[in-house]
Amino acid sequence: MYKSLFSIGLLILSTLTFADSEFEKELHSGCSQVQNYANNGKKFYDQKQYQKAIEQFKQQAAWSSFCAMNVEDGGTAFSERDITTAFNNVGLSYAKLGNPQWARAWFSVYPKAQSSQFNLKQLPAPEKPKNLAGKYVRYAGFGEWNTMEVKRTSNAYQIEFNGFYMGLRSLIYGPNLGGFSTRMPLNKIQTNYSVEDCKIDLKFQFSAQSGQQIVVNSSNPMSCGFGHNVSAEGAYLKVE
Repeated sequence: MYKSLFSIGLLILSTLTFADSEFEKELHSGCSQVQNYANNGKKFYDQKQYQKAIEQFKQQAAWSSFCAMNVEDGGTAFSERDITTAFNNVGLSYAKLGNPQWARAWFSVYPKAQSSQFNLKQLPAPEKPKNLAGKYVRYAGFGEWNTMEVKRTSNAYQIEFNGFYMGLRSLIYGPNLGGFSTRMPLNKIQTNYSVEDCKIDLKFQFSAQSGQQIVVNSSNPMSCGFGHNVSAEGAYLKVE
C-alpha cells in the first residue's frame, strides 16, 4: 500500500513539474514578444493604421502586465512605467481612431500615472447619449474587459453581462467566466437580476467627467452561478 501511495505521489509531482515547465515555456515565449508588439504598434501608428496599432498595443499591454506579475516564474521584470506606457499606447490609438470613450477606458486603468492624467485631459468632454444602448466595460485585468451589452428592442433594453476573473496564470490557462442577462423598460434607468440568493442591481447614470455609465452592486455573488471570483460589481463605462 505504501508503495502504491508513493508511486501516486511521484506521478502527481511529475505532472505538476511538467505543468510548471510548460507554463514557464509559454510565459517566456509571450514575454519575449512584448518589444515586438511595441515596435509593430508604433510602426502602424506612424502609418496612421490605428486599428492595426491597437491590436499590437493591446498585446503589449496584456503581456507586459502579465509578465511582471509572473516574474518569479520566469517572466520579464517590466516596470510600472513600461506597463502604463503600453496602456496609454492603446488609448492614444483609440483617440486617433475617433473613439474617445475607449481611449478614456484604457487611460483610466492606471489613473495615477502622469501620462494617463495628461492624456485624459486631452479628450473631449463626453456627450450625454440619446439612448442607453451600447457597450459598457469595466477592466478585468491583463488587457481583458468585463462587458455589459445593452440592446434596444421595441419595448425594453436587453442587457447581457459577460465577466472574467483574470487569475495569475490566466493569459495562458484562461480566465474564469460568468454571465447573466436581464431586461429593463425603455422608460427606466434601473433594473436587477436575481437567482436564488444572488441579487444584482444595475443603475444607469451620466457623469460629465466620464460619460454614460452603469453602476452595479451585488449581494451574495457566490450564489450567482459565476466562475470562481467572477464579479459583476463596479462601474461600467459606455465605450461604443
